[in-house]
Order: sequence, then structure tokens, then C-alpha cells
Amino acid sequence: MVSTMTYSSEASLDLVRADFPLTKKKIYMNNGSVAPTPLSTIKAITDAFLKYSIEGPDSKTINEFITLLMKELRNRIADLINCESEEIIFTQSTTEGINYVRNGIDWRKGDSVVVRGRTHEHYANYLPWLQLSKERGVSLIDLPIDSNGYFDISELENNLSRGKIAQETKKGAGGVTRNNKTKTPKLITLSHALYNNGAIMPVKEVGRIAKDNDVLFCIDAAQTVGTIDIDVKQIGCDFMAFPAFKWICGPLGLGILYCDKKAAELLRPRSIGSESATLSSDQKTLAYLEPPAKFQTGFRNFPALAGLEASVRYLLRLGMNNVRRKNMKVSNTLWRELDKVADVKLYGPEDENLRTSIVSFSCNKDSKTVVDKLEENEIIFAERDVGGGKKAVRASPHFFNTEEESDRSVQQIKNIIK
Repeated sequence: MVSTMTYSSEASLDLVRADFPLTKKKIYMNNGSVAPTPLSTIKAITDAFLKYSIEGPDSKTINEFITLLMKELRNRIADLINCESEEIIFTQSTTEGINYVRNGIDWRKGDSVVVRGRTHEHYANYLPWLQLSKERGVSLIDLPIDSNGYFDISELENNLSRGKIAQETKKGAGGVTRNNKTKTPKLITLSHALYNNGAIMPVKEVGRIAKDNDVLFCIDAAQTVGTIDIDVKQIGCDFMAFPAFKWICGPLGLGILYCDKKAAELLRPRSIGSESATLSSDQKTLAYLEPPAKFQTGFRNFPALAGLEASVRYLLRLGMNNVRRKNMKVSNTLWRELDKVADVKLYGPEDENLRTSIVSFSCNKDSKTVVDKLEENEIIFAERDVGGGKKAVRASPHFFNTEEESDRSVQQIKNIIK
């Protein structure tokens, strides 16, 4: 385990901000898209490349270094989300992790998938299932949502227990035909927190319901791992996909798929190679290696793994409870001050216990104009769809941001919309 440090004082906050050089020039609150990497992560990546050059990229020394690195990183991620190290699969992104699940399950005629809010999900967790329905005839089940993206948990529970959810199948170019079927859905999938308004979904309740009904449970955790404390064993999910490069502050081009040991038995690898399988001595019988190697063929982005290990270690040293507390101070300041501004409409739950640090709003100017004007003043927010084609400005502050930056951002927003 990594020892935890606190950073409640101004001096310790200054040390944290010094690890992120962009804080000297910009107010960066777009961590829900891509977060900056701390200097220690950058150094870990360059050190790995230097080690390659000094020792020889395909040498015993480097091979031992890579083996130890992958083991250490899996242990750290296991600490971060409370799982076993062998349940960690390295991917390129959240999207790829979700597609591992989509492509790995043995889908049969009559199978169905529950997708929360359908198009209200991030497309990374909707398009794979939509394509599955078109290619394999798997039904997508509509789980209706309210204005904040929440759904009726009792409706999900009652319908699953009866095995009678209204299933949707496309009918030509228009319309949807509903029909009641008695087969229980094969999988439930949803975001842990919504990318557009930060609402945190009741994943523990869904995990309990899924387990009670023998239904697989897959989570898109792109907006939670690295910003709130996560325990996959308490949640009870079978799969959880998330990126290295958002709230974990790791390098681009890396993601993680948590795959429960039992669920791993149900997944067929999407590719195969010498790292994931072997042949018998007579070269006639093919056998997969044990997870995670079973799913890991062809992976070569080892310097990035060194960077990710440094980023996860950084977060663990800060402590996820400390990160959450700091993030919400900055977020609540932003929410409170924006709520005072005429012509500003806030999206998502007001209760800080029900949301991440994401704050989304619209005003009397179109969102793109606001985002562009903010960037002209060295303030980085983003534009996102909050449902039904409605665009909003999204701020996603992280632990290196400050309440003073929230105040300055709101003042600049006032100047833009006056």
C-alpha cells in the first residue's frame, strides 16, 4: 500500500500545483475530457525510454523491468478500485474496454441488454450496444430517465425479477415496436457518473439487483475513477472500463478494464497471439493462458505503463477521500457563484453527494461562444450535450484547481454574457 499524504494547507497545495506546470498559465477545468499529467508521470515515461536505450529494448534486463512494472501497476490499480491484480486488463481506452465485453460475450437469439437512457449515455457506452443489436439481433431495453439522468431503481428491480421488461426492437426506418418477453436480460450497462452533468448513478443498488437476477453488469467509469473512491467489490459489477488520461492524470492511449474472475470465464478474447495462448507439444491443441494474459496479446505501450504507475501512485498518496473533498470545494464554489448569475441555468443534481465535481450550465449565449471566449482568457472549459441536442458549458475541476480559480472563472463568464 502507498502511504497517504494530505494537502489541506496552502503550502502543500502549492506543491501539488507545482507538479502541473499549466497551472502557472491557465485555469484548466476540462479534466473530464483529458487531464494534464504531473511532472513525475512525465519523468517516469522518459526514464522508461532512457532505460530502453541504455539496456537495449529486447534484453533480459528490460524484459524483467517490464514484467515487474506490469505487476506493480496492476497492484496499484487493484488498491485504487479494490480488486485482485489479475482482474486488471490493459486497454487503449474506455471505449476499447467496453468493446472487449461487447465482442467477448456469447450472444444468443433472444438476448437483451439494458442501457440506461440509451442516447443519454456517452456514445462510447451506447454505440457498441446499438451495433450489437443491428448485427446480432440483440434487443436494447429502454430504461427511462428523468431530467438529471436518473432512473427508477424499483422499476428496474421489479421488471428484472419478473423477467418482463418491455424490449425494444427497431421497426424499419421509423418507430419502435414494443413487446413483452419473459427472458431476463443478459447484461445491464450504464455510466457510473454522467459525462454531461456529473450525476452519480446508484451503481451499488444496480449491482445488487443484477446479482439477485443473475444478470451481468458493465460500468463505464470514465468519469469516476480518480475523482471518487471506488470499491468494485461493494458495487458488485462484473466489468468496469475507464481511461488512464482523465481523472487519473495518466498518459494518453491507455485504459483499464476490470474483469471479475468469474466473468472472465464468460469472455472470449477479441484477439489471440503468443502472449495470450499456447499450443500443446504436438502443436495441435490451442489453450488460452490464464487472465489477464488471456486478453492481453499484442500490448506494447510499456513506457506509458510506467507513466500510469506514477500517476496512480500519485493519487494513492494524496488519498481519494482528500481528492474528493478538494474537488468538491472547487466545484461547490463554481456552482454557488454561477447560481447567482442571471440567465444561467445549471444542470445536474444540486446535492454534492449525488454528483462529481462536474458543473454544467447554459446561458443567454451559445455554449461554443462561451467556451471559446473563456479560452481566449486562458480558461479551459468544454461544450457537451446535456440531452436532446441541448448544448451546455461543462467545467470539470480536479484537485490542482482552486476556489479562487472558480471565482475568477465565474467573473469571466459574467463578462461574456452581460
